[in-house]
Amino acid sequence: MNAQIEQDLEAQDSISNIENNNIFQVKFFKALSERGIENYEKAGEILESLKKEHSEKAVIYFQLGLNYFDLEQNNLALEHLEIADQLKPNDFDIREALFKVYEQQKNYIKAIELASDLALKKPEYYEILANLYLITEQYPKAIDALTKAEQKQGFDVHKDQLREVIYEAYNKPKKAISYYQKRVELEPYNPLNAIRLTRFLIQSEQYRKALETSKSLIDNHPHFTRAYVLKTQIHLKLDEVQQAFDALEVVVSDRFLEENYKVKAIEYVKSYVENHPEYQEAFVQVLNVASKTAENSASFLDLGLFYFENDKPRALENFKKALAQNPQDFQILRYISILELQLNKPEAAIETVDQALEIFPTQAVFMLIKGQALVEQTQYNAAESVLLEAESYIFEENNLMLQLYESLQRAYKGLNEEEKSNTYQAKAKQLKDKLK
Repeated sequence: MNAQIEQDLEAQDSISNIENNNIFQVKFFKALSERGIENYEKAGEILESLKKEHSEKAVIYFQLGLNYFDLEQNNLALEHLEIADQLKPNDFDIREALFKVYEQQKNYIKAIELASDLALKKPEYYEILANLYLITEQYPKAIDALTKAEQKQGFDVHKDQLREVIYEAYNKPKKAISYYQKRVELEPYNPLNAIRLTRFLIQSEQYRKALETSKSLIDNHPHFTRAYVLKTQIHLKLDEVQQAFDALEVVVSDRFLEENYKVKAIEYVKSYVENHPEYQEAFVQVLNVASKTAENSASFLDLGLFYFENDKPRALENFKKALAQNPQDFQILRYISILELQLNKPEAAIETVDQALEIFPTQAVFMLIKGQALVEQTQYNAAESVLLEAESYIFEENNLMLQLYESLQRAYKGLNEEEKSNTYQAKAKQLKDKLK
């Protein structure tokens, strides 16, 4: 259900001077009462009967528009609100309701036109207008509207986030840099301004200036560890690898920094090391240091991923440490169960999968792993049951479905059901050819 367009009784009085007609008043306020308890259909029926007798009253069309909007009948809502607007031009409440219908219908030209007028009376519409300009890719107008919102209402987190999104979409980092340089001067106490300035300096490949900004940020806000995330990236851009590792160590060792920032810094370095394998050992050492001090699973998870292809026992060891710190993580449970199966530990894999299925009961990937482990244990009947259950949750022709067909083929072969085994073997071959 769409959000209701709420109006109090004062708003209704402002739209139309209701005549002192007892019958009209009784019916009209009955309609308002029905609307008040969200009985929009009943309210609409009463108002439709009043419309026949009082076709000149804007308030009836207005209320009908509101009810049809809440019933998600937007065409009827628009029809009645436009009539109300004609009968009582420039009424704020009617035009605000019209705006919401246009916005819902994605008629952005009309929505922008109305929002521009509504903003003159209600400044919060400047921010709404900025978002509409962003949607329609009118970036200079979006920035202008947001600037007006800031002038009228001041800065806040939501406006700052919207502005950053606009600048990102606009893809003109120089304009963003100019703005955030002024914000840093205006609000030196707010480290997020310097963070955003640094990001756009990196985007425009002004790495030395970005480094200077990040260093200044750290000097002014020494406990704001997020600055080191960008510092890691900048040093790598400048091929200053040791400084990047030093910054990474600060990031991953901070017990209070959110995990997503740590993962981001790790990804920067991992990407660099993939192209410069001579730094792999140094990278692992930093992660090992972090894993001993951090209270989150980021370092262990990344060590697990790092060893996944080349040292599966060490990968499994690190994934288990990550799981101990984050026992309901889908990806960690998946990696552990896969590795246990690959390391010929089917009983352990089944135990891990059963733990996962208690949290994610409809995840076919865990059912598939359990079925494969049961096949390895020659428990073919149990494997058939769990694999057929997994089949009911796989809807796309992908690698997961291919593995399922191959596993069912093995299960039925173990059960000496050659016909079914051949059927799934054929399905697997057909799907494999399709996925090539």
